[in-house]
Amino acid sequence: MKVRINYAICNSCGLCREVCPEWAITQKYLEPRHLYEVHAEKCTGCGECLEYCPAPGAFIQYDGQLS
Repeated sequence: MKVRINYAICNSCGLCREVCPEWAITQKYLEPRHLYEVHAEKCTGCGECLEYCPAPGAFIQYDGQLS
């Protein structure tokens, strides 16, 4: 399972980027706050970001196929 970010819930803390062993999460600079994005081609679905995220529901798991 891969993950993507629900920007309505994400608090932009950056913990997900720090714990991702594949460096699949990078920072996007958008005003008024920084947002992060998951690069699906690098994400292995390990779930480290899910465990460390302080904002429940900020990550959405999917099967690798975005519709």
